[in-house]
Parts: sequence; structure tokens; C-alpha cells
Amino acid sequence: MKQKLLVFSFFLFALVGPAAAQGHKGQYYLGGSLAYDYSSFGSSSTVNFADGYTNYTTSKISNFSFRPEFGFFISDKWSIGVQPVYSRNGGTETSDFHSYTDATTNFTSSDKYHTDVVGFGVHARYYCMISDKFGFFPEFGISTVNNTTYFSYGTFSLGGTPNFVFFPSPKLGVNLGFGGAAYNLDYKTKDATLHLGLNDNISFGLNYFWGRK
Repeated sequence: MKQKLLVFSFFLFALVGPAAAQGHKGQYYLGGSLAYDYSSFGSSSTVNFADGYTNYTTSKISNFSFRPEFGFFISDKWSIGVQPVYSRNGGTETSDFHSYTDATTNFTSSDKYHTDVVGFGVHARYYCMISDKFGFFPEFGISTVNNTTYFSYGTFSLGGTPNFVFFPSPKLGVNLGFGGAAYNLDYKTKDATLHLGLNDNISFGLNYFWGRK
């Protein structure tokens, strides 16, 4: 079972001013998110052959992603933005072969691997403030990501994520995002998946606000 040891994200240089928490037309934001995910065990599968079988396992799975962003408010509550994406997924794959007839041919081999992905997304947010210090915003977005080695391999995504926001000071906001709904389309296989959940994709963020009132 996958265990998240560390998931964190931060947003820097975002919107401004004493009343920026509620959003104002004409404001801008520049920021980003950083996340790291680790699992000691990934997956396991077995392939049978005429002379034996091989167990394939993946372990020590890590995933790092960086998502800078830039956007601006088009009204007092609606903002739109763009977000480049870079991520790296890596781990260790172990092959363990067992012969049906000759144990001397049994072997085990391990290889480290990694996959680099780049992408680009566009998002829209609607800020709904309950008070000057606390509120929430749903974020809706579309994005595309592609493998840097085999660029035709990639995924198109469309979805939304709920977020809470708290302002301990007029220019500093703290975000909590969780779950969401997403439609994903694989460019190569044309397979489509729909994901809906509230207990995954947890992220924490900081926001610094600037702009005109």
C-alpha cells in the first residue's frame, strides 16, 4: 500500500494588498508548487514462461514535481492563470526468475529507472471569502503532460480541486487543497479514466499577495 511520507507545496509571490484576500480585478500573482511523494513498495506482477516464471517488483518509488504559475484577476473573485509543469518519477525495478527444471539458472537483477515529464496547464479560480481571514476557492483547470523521452506518450487532464485559504496577515495566505475530480485521456492508448476523491492529492501552500486595490 502506498504511503505518503511527505507531500508539501508552496505558492510564492501571489496577489496583494490588505483586501487582496477577497480578490480584486487587475491584480496579478506569480507562484508555484513543489511536491514530493515516496513509497517503499510500488507494484508486483508475475510473468510465466515455458521454462519458469519471473516476478517483477518496483520499490523505493519517488515522485517530485514543480509547478510554477502566473495569473491575474479578471474580476473581484475570478482569477485565471497558466502553469508549466515538470516532474520526475523514479524507483527500482527487480526481476526475480525461477526455473521449473534447473535451479542453477535462477537469477535476480535490479535496475534503477526514472521518467521525466513536462507539461502546461491553464486554471481558473473563484475566491469565496467567509471573512477577511478565511475562505475557500475551487480551482478548475486543463493540462497536458508528456514524457520527455517519448513525447507521444502523455496525458490530457480536465478537472477541479477544492481549496481552503487562511490569511494570518493581509499579504500572506495559507492554502489547503484536497481531492477533486479529474478526467484523464491517454494520448497513446486513447484510454480515458475518471477520478473522484476527497482523501488524496493533499497539498499545503503559502501565498504572498501583491497588486493594486
